[in-house]
Amino acid sequence: MERAIGIPSICLRHIRSNLMKKYKNVRLKSFCWDIGSTTQKRKFVKYKKQIKAINLEAWQYLDQIDKSQWCLFYDENRRWGSLTTNISESMNNALRGARQLPIRECIDLTFNRTVQLFRKHSDVAMNCNTHLPSRMWRLFRKRDTSAQSHTLTEFNYNEGVYRIVTKLRVNENGGNTHTFVVLEGITLFSIINHVYTTVTYKQQYNDGFSPLPHVDYWLEANWSIQADNSKCVVGRGRRRANRFRNKMDVRQPAEPRKCGLCHQPGHNRRNCSNSQPRFNAM
Repeated sequence: MERAIGIPSICLRHIRSNLMKKYKNVRLKSFCWDIGSTTQKRKFVKYKKQIKAINLEAWQYLDQIDKSQWCLFYDENRRWGSLTTNISESMNNALRGARQLPIRECIDLTFNRTVQLFRKHSDVAMNCNTHLPSRMWRLFRKRDTSAQSHTLTEFNYNEGVYRIVTKLRVNENGGNTHTFVVLEGITLFSIINHVYTTVTYKQQYNDGFSPLPHVDYWLEANWSIQADNSKCVVGRGRRRANRFRNKMDVRQPAEPRKCGLCHQPGHNRRNCSNSQPRFNAM
């Protein structure tokens, strides 16, 4: 479902966080985000070499994860540049407090808060008068201003072949060369995908919700709710967290357990040589 609506099934922020737990290195943290967010082959290869040069084992850890789920270069533009699961998780704030309520109250709370959220964003969409939604429009204006500093060279007018050299920055970045073809008659906004336009933005709110009828008018369901016993907590003591674990949190079967202090396999925190001895108070 997440892949169908353009949301990554694995969050790059979680990938990076898990990588830092295993291999603490500031440069690795930066390159992990860089390699996941780039859409260019040359940059992907460059960041791959840099990660392997810092820690080969760290790259092997990243390499065993399906790249189509966390690398934009491999996802065939299914996620429209989205790197995290923030879009799917944004409903958590709207529905906060619904968990562990009785089923009737849970349904009422979920329905009413969803309607309120829909109406709130519907008003924002209908009052949008720019070519692109407000957030996309601000990004467009920022990129348009930055593009004024690039160098444009025409190579072939009849075939519309041009070269752009980006501005050289103080930190020696920039100065990249891009070749592109512009056909005659193409306008600026015609090359922007329709999913980013204000028209599509407003179409998402064309429909609405209807109030729930009295329970006496509800149809009899031909199904019943089946409990997932794997989610039940049967152990003793205080539950550590209410969050349900997903596949990003599941340890790989071939991955050995490591100490929480030194992150080395073969022992745990209790018998780690780096642990501080505890002394009983006199």
